[in-house]
Amino acid sequence: MRRPLVWFAIAFAAGIAVARWTLLTSFAWLALAGAACGLALIRLRAGRSAVVLLLVAAWTAGGLWSSLDRFAASVDPFAGLMGLPVTVEGLIVRPPQVLTGALRRRTRLTVTVDRVDRLHHGPRGTLLITLTDRRAFAYGDRIRAHGRLYRPPPAGNPGEVSYRDALRSAGIDAAMTVRRGADVRLISRGGGNPILAAAYGLRARLTAFMHGGLPEPEGALLSSLLLGDDGAIAPSLREAFRSAGLLHVLVVSGAQVALVVGSILWVGRLVRAPPRPAAVAAAGAVAFFALMTGWVPSVGRATVMALVGVAASLLRRDRDAYTSLAAAALVLLIAEPALLADLGFQLSFAATWGLLYVAPALAGRIAAGPRWLRALVSMTVGAQLAVLPLLAYHVGRISVAGFIANLLVVPIVGVLVPVGFAAAAVGLATPVVGGAALAVLRPLLTVLMSTAEFFGRTPGATIAIVPPDVLTTAGLYAVLVAATEVVRGAIRLTPPRLVTGCCAVVAAVLWMQAAAASPGRLVITVLDVGQGDAILVQSPGGASLLIDGGGDIEGRPSGYDVGAQRVVPALRRLGVRALDVVVLSHPHEDHAGGLVAVLKNFRVGLVLDAGVPHPAPGYVALLRWIEHTKIPYRLARRGMRLDLGDGVSVTVLHPEEPLLLGTGSDPNLNSVVLRVTYGRLSALFAGDLEAPIEWKLLADGDDLRSAVLKVGHHGSATSSRPEFLDAVRPTVAVISVGAWNPFGHPHRSTLDALDEAGAVVYRTDRHGAVTITTDGNRLWVRTVRDASDR
Repeated sequence: MRRPLVWFAIAFAAGIAVARWTLLTSFAWLALAGAACGLALIRLRAGRSAVVLLLVAAWTAGGLWSSLDRFAASVDPFAGLMGLPVTVEGLIVRPPQVLTGALRRRTRLTVTVDRVDRLHHGPRGTLLITLTDRRAFAYGDRIRAHGRLYRPPPAGNPGEVSYRDALRSAGIDAAMTVRRGADVRLISRGGGNPILAAAYGLRARLTAFMHGGLPEPEGALLSSLLLGDDGAIAPSLREAFRSAGLLHVLVVSGAQVALVVGSILWVGRLVRAPPRPAAVAAAGAVAFFALMTGWVPSVGRATVMALVGVAASLLRRDRDAYTSLAAAALVLLIAEPALLADLGFQLSFAATWGLLYVAPALAGRIAAGPRWLRALVSMTVGAQLAVLPLLAYHVGRISVAGFIANLLVVPIVGVLVPVGFAAAAVGLATPVVGGAALAVLRPLLTVLMSTAEFFGRTPGATIAIVPPDVLTTAGLYAVLVAATEVVRGAIRLTPPRLVTGCCAVVAAVLWMQAAAASPGRLVITVLDVGQGDAILVQSPGGASLLIDGGGDIEGRPSGYDVGAQRVVPALRRLGVRALDVVVLSHPHEDHAGGLVAVLKNFRVGLVLDAGVPHPAPGYVALLRWIEHTKIPYRLARRGMRLDLGDGVSVTVLHPEEPLLLGTGSDPNLNSVVLRVTYGRLSALFAGDLEAPIEWKLLADGDDLRSAVLKVGHHGSATSSRPEFLDAVRPTVAVISVGAWNPFGHPHRSTLDALDEAGAVVYRTDRHGAVTITTDGNRLWVRTVRDASDR
């Protein structure tokens, strides 16, 4: 078997993947692994091949390792403390990260806690503490912090990346919010591992030199190029790099690691050092550099590959890039099995595979131009093609501009990285000379930023698509492999093979369309947007109605665009290409704030709004965007009816003219109330309805009976009177609410009233997104997560 380590790495990773989606216990995986190893041993003793059984053993080993890791992650060192204010003491175990946000700068501290004020002996766990200001803390500082503990929820929407899993992969058990900078106090300095302290200290000095020697944002950009993104780059510039397909430039990877190894080996040859000491020094230097840059997946991959190459040189063995890549995957996955689901891990290995496999095939077919240009084109196209299916699956966007932008940017980065490292090294010893060298790099940094901004803003730079499923993504990679083999000449395109391939592609496209076809049912998805509302209604014929778009809590701006970060990706994953109707129930920020991003990303046929005057920033921006883009806009008023086709009708029950003004709760009392009917079943969407309007609807004699109720005002005590629930008679009640929200929603009295009404209650803070499907007679409910997984 050629390159056995490659096949074992693939089998091990497959075991991890299967373990993530099955209910097999660790004992079941252990039994399978024992059986596979036993059968393999029997065959080997009989002198027979046991390749298949050994691969099965590697597969079961991956599943066993993943299940054991999940069991270890389930141990909660802060059990019983979630949501409570506590005072903790511990050691900062990573360099503080300063984040430049849209509204303010924040500092993140990773702290290993050993004392908690509520316990006699503190738990040994790790917290992510976020400060709302910039404080002069460093690795090894011992601090005392007072705040409220919380655990980020698992993924809440279909296909969403779990922030909790991301923190667990980073070894973080929970998070803490700190209200004031004074709530974090320095106790002592100088703790921690001395090697890590030296690595992080050198990084801090290099970063300070680059930020001091260059104006912003050039200083932050150079620091990110050389040492990885530390959060100092402005969100708008980072988004420009992302849209242009250049985000990988801001991440340390193989280029920087190769430069470190090459530099040490070059110095060794210059001073005529023996090969073995030079190789050992190169290995030590690259390991130190990996620690300094934070050991992100791309750095880990490149470092392990470099160390394998150095080891092969020391042992006088042949070097094989595929074997090195497999070794890197095994090392990283053994250290942290959850990395397999990490997008950065996947992109790093996919891009490297593209450089090793796809790029050489393309280079052999490019005849025109100088050798360096052919290599640049083939490497750029190979890497881009290799990551394209993953980006489509995870992000739902394909960067078209990335193919051209990378051709222009890669040579610039090829100059900036080595010269930047040289300037930083010189600057530590002689700041004046190093500063002069940095000034020389400033024009190149400006060109790099201008290129990213130009391509990022070019119309059509990225194409939004409905994200493919896992099988389709695997099929895209199969097509890429087949095409590469054709380019290499390993597969000859004879007419029969060409016809077979075309038929297979057509069949796959038809199958995908059939799978995406409407099932003839009404689908209601209450998205998880934290403390806010965003509800998608999809008719059997494919028409789409969106009610609200989430947003910040009123008066508490965070700079986080929930529309762009959560609602838009969720809509794409739910197959939305356009929205026939968007309804804003009322102008509060937690309902209106995310809609601008929605309108920027989808074609919208009509916007309905209660029309209540309100100064909320999201509402003001929404009205301006509607006016700018000329989207059809109407006021929602009682008696209005919409036809979504296929028997789905929408009736507006509230508000009516004249609006209720001067009440002290105008937006809520004028919330748009909708009743959607399909067949024998209806769904009532109550916005932030309050009791006075519930009484009015009862007095008006409206038919409120609805099997599905979107509970008004996030389950507040001001809504869901028992008399109103008696009229609605809901079978299913959904409360859109944020975990640990400051209002105490949902109120106990509301939950009791819903229980008394006989409704099964679902909450987005516990269940994530709630999807209700009905054929007009029966309904089915599906949630993204189990309520117990909090």
